[in-house]
Amino acid sequence: MEQDITDDLNEVMNEINEISISDKLDTEEPKEDFGICEECGNKNTGKNWCLLCNSQRFQHNFGNWTSGNKDIDEIIQDFQSNCTTNLSFVEWIPYSQFEDIKYIDEGGFGKVYSAIWKEGFIEKWNVQQKLWEKSIGCQVALKSLNGSQNITTEFLNEFKNYSKFKHVLTVPCFGITQDPETKNYMFVMYFMEGGNLRKFLKSNFSKLSWLDKLSNLFWISGGLDHLHDKINLIHRDFHIGNILSHNQEVCLITDLGLSKPADKNGISKDSLQKVFGVIPYIAPEILSGDGNYSNASDIYGFAMIMFEIFTGIPPFYNIPHDRDLALKICNGYRPEIPSHIAIPQLLVDIMKICWDAKPERRPTIKELGVDFLNYTNNVKNEIKESEIYKQIEECNKLNLINPVDNNSSTSYEIHPLAIYTSRSFNFKNLPKPKNLNEDKNADELMTRLLKNLEIP
Repeated sequence: MEQDITDDLNEVMNEINEISISDKLDTEEPKEDFGICEECGNKNTGKNWCLLCNSQRFQHNFGNWTSGNKDIDEIIQDFQSNCTTNLSFVEWIPYSQFEDIKYIDEGGFGKVYSAIWKEGFIEKWNVQQKLWEKSIGCQVALKSLNGSQNITTEFLNEFKNYSKFKHVLTVPCFGITQDPETKNYMFVMYFMEGGNLRKFLKSNFSKLSWLDKLSNLFWISGGLDHLHDKINLIHRDFHIGNILSHNQEVCLITDLGLSKPADKNGISKDSLQKVFGVIPYIAPEILSGDGNYSNASDIYGFAMIMFEIFTGIPPFYNIPHDRDLALKICNGYRPEIPSHIAIPQLLVDIMKICWDAKPERRPTIKELGVDFLNYTNNVKNEIKESEIYKQIEECNKLNLINPVDNNSSTSYEIHPLAIYTSRSFNFKNLPKPKNLNEDKNADELMTRLLKNLEIP
């Protein structure tokens, strides 16, 4: 299974490399011909996959397993009944199926482990032998949620979101299991060797080219575009710890526990204080209570991810993440780019418009995806007359004079009160969000963006 997913990612990378700039981000999924099912004679709905035959096989097996929870069973059965590919369903997986379980990390709402799944993920049905072919002994990640033994709404919400967000630009979820000791339920997910993007940057920042950075931003924007546009969800906790690294060029979105439909903001005037996340990545209108979670609030988090990819350091790493920082953010305070790091002005301008205090000024993720596709292609194909290529060449010269290595930009000491795991907050009486030097900066920024807009 690991090879299958890697192959899928490589196929997508090849498709991206072949995309014409004019194609931009097509809103429709391409229709592929997967051949004819050997059993029923109907068209396959995926590679080596027939919805009609395989859904019936799953349905015939419904009586042979249970998670112990009716709601979870129904979710699993629903997705198995509508499985169009081998990545479009989830399973109930007994905990005894895992061995060599090792603790990896802890987030705001649970712990993450690595494990070997003895039986492995279903790849396809072997027609001749009449059995499932599986990826025996594959490595997976087990993500537990604190207190989920009682099946919280948040757990079921994340499970549903993962189950329907089956897309190559997000970390695949294979199913769920239950820890027999804590009774917490756990997601069984594809193991990302690079870990979260912050850890990857800390170890590899000096090795990343501008093409690598642009490629990573394109992948992140593609995943968020699928979330916003295809399934109408807002992430609501979009920070770099929820981005997992596959390699130098590819990273995928994870942690959809707080995601909710865009038409159900989940926050009202009498509960504005219920804010979750990592303070530097939370949009000012959410901190202040002046606005609800929206696609634009995810874009603010994307701006901070851009900052960390460009500089190699977390935003506001050297100060406490408390009410004082929330107050400063609402008053227009943003992280400063280190003086020894040269970043193309085009990218700085995009980052700044994404962290604008006014949500309506921030671009959509689809617009950003088109930009990063254009920039990636221009750099990859060495289009020397393009503005992004010229600016990167100039920055590379400056960065040679002031080299960035693991002893400078990515060697930092995080303040003990700078917390980068998601928490809940109850801030009151914060000011209405504003930008520093409001009108002057906004006008200058928009002028530069329009001037440097690269239209294919």
